[in-house]
Amino acid sequence: YIELHDAGLGRNAVTALYKHPAATETVVLISHFDTVHTEEYGELEPLAFYPEELTKKLMEPKYKKDLPEAARIDLESGNYLFGRGTMDMKMGLALHMQLIEKASFEQWPINLLLTAVPDEEVNSAGMRAAVVELVRLREQHGLTYKLFLNSEPSFSQGPSDTNEYIYSGTIGKIMPAALFYGKETHVGEPLKGMTANFIASYMTQHMEWNPLFRESDLGESTPLPVSLQLKDLKMEYSTQTPYRAAALYNVFLLKRTAAEVMAIFEQVALEAMAACNDHYEQICTRENVQGVGKVKVLRYEALLEHAIEKLGAEEVQAIKQQVLQHSEWDDREKSIRIVDQLMIRCQELAPATVLLYAPPYYPAINSSNHPLVKQSIELMKKTAQTFGVEVEQIHYFNGICDLSYVNYSDASNEWLAFERNTPVWGETYSIPFKEMTALQGPVLNVGPFGKDAHQKTERLHVDSAFKEM
Repeated sequence: YIELHDAGLGRNAVTALYKHPAATETVVLISHFDTVHTEEYGELEPLAFYPEELTKKLMEPKYKKDLPEAARIDLESGNYLFGRGTMDMKMGLALHMQLIEKASFEQWPINLLLTAVPDEEVNSAGMRAAVVELVRLREQHGLTYKLFLNSEPSFSQGPSDTNEYIYSGTIGKIMPAALFYGKETHVGEPLKGMTANFIASYMTQHMEWNPLFRESDLGESTPLPVSLQLKDLKMEYSTQTPYRAAALYNVFLLKRTAAEVMAIFEQVALEAMAACNDHYEQICTRENVQGVGKVKVLRYEALLEHAIEKLGAEEVQAIKQQVLQHSEWDDREKSIRIVDQLMIRCQELAPATVLLYAPPYYPAINSSNHPLVKQSIELMKKTAQTFGVEVEQIHYFNGICDLSYVNYSDASNEWLAFERNTPVWGETYSIPFKEMTALQGPVLNVGPFGKDAHQKTERLHVDSAFKEM
């Protein structure tokens, strides 16, 4: 049973069901078939998707000498296949296709539902579309989902690390963002305004590496937050000061919900703006000027409510639609520009820092304590020993993956904080939380060993992939 499912922009998710007539128990095999770009391959870019040819070409002295030492040693060993997607994650998909093939020849008394999706590397549009279809297919075929098995690769934990890892969960990721709105002026009269860059600098200093966002669970911790983008919104150079700017911040999750992260983000913003306002007041006192007022903090949902009250719901929707028509802007840019356009029409709120969420959002999922997962890991460890390979368990896959969209639970509907503060929600971006909650079942990630995903030295360990796995 093979089906295509629309994932937008002319892309499709693919499902292929091997169905045994006497079985209801089903393993869902999840993989993605998109890769990141290939520009960094330079003159070898035409070979980036031809692993055998690329690996052979890299053996030429001209190219070999440019490789980092670790990659050169691996190349000379003859046990690695180089190329974009070899590790992340064409091999994982190939393994799942081979499982379907083997099951159908040998008539395994179980069902396997292969689910291969596009767009995992950007917004996971493929998996978000597939979730709805997985619920439908379960009802249509009377299936019982026993396990969601992903095949992202095993990432080495250091240059000389050759251990293989099995992941019993996946880390979550969310992107708090902010629009900073100051007061414009001419550079010749700087104190008649306030640059958005001045405001943004305080927020970014308070956000970068802030331990308030760190979470720990099962002996593992999230990386600290960093800024992913910081820019003013002036389209061209002029001597008018930049009075609007925006920032995106990366926050990883283990247990926290969107509501909890927004509460911490707001707390940090209030501290940052207090520091900003104190410094600004000192400058105004020193220069003996009145100033343009204190920078306030508000969430997008509060700005939206204010704008609807002032302009009417119809006008606000028209403003949104105007922004959404810009096909050259991605969901993050559209989110920022919607807030920007609303603030331009609600300048009475300025100076202000508006807090919002920008896509994508990946909830954290963990099945470390599930009996089937524990049993499976023990079996794999024993099997690996027959190859002389050590397999270790990691509780949260830190590469971010599509398992985030199954086995979801949120009894208090705290995801609503995400919906209410994401400007593009329901327009160009949404998450099927209801269906995700319906897809209850343990998750496991088992894939081949490789190195340097997303780098030009990306490579796959041949024995791991084609023999041991």
